[in-house]
Amino acid sequence: MNANKLRSREDLQYRCDALEQRLDELRDITNCPADRDLGGWCGEMASKFDMIAHLRRQHEFSERTFGSGPRIKGVVDHIRKETQEVLDGGGELAEWIDVVILALDGAWRSGATPEEIVAALVAKQTRNESRQWPDWRNAPADKAIEHVREAPAAERTKDQ
Repeated sequence: MNANKLRSREDLQYRCDALEQRLDELRDITNCPADRDLGGWCGEMASKFDMIAHLRRQHEFSERTFGSGPRIKGVVDHIRKETQEVLDGGGELAEWIDVVILALDGAWRSGATPEEIVAALVAKQTRNESRQWPDWRNAPADKAIEHVREAPAAERTKDQ
């Protein structure tokens, strides 16, 4: 058996194991029983999710619990702590969700409505999808992959 096939099998096993771990984490977070299909019971719960209603609920909880106002430095400080927990926990879903919740907290604290937050989320994803990105296979796994920045107009004119 050649090395590429062996590496592919090992990679496939690693990915399967990682997927099983993520499914277990998702079952823990959603209280989905282990004997239920995630595409069934838990999938129904996810398909009924209303982001606008969730943002309103989160806003009410957060304002009642942590106070009003921008709290930019406090929210960013908390995000830094949670990102360290992501690293320490090996990228567990629950730790990433803490970061997501805090980011959404910062978004409503910026003065945006739930509808504006959802619109900004969709617009930003669309913008990212339209950008040019370097080949991820050539990027170090421990560094950010940033979109290709367009050269300033003066440089573009000079090159033409």
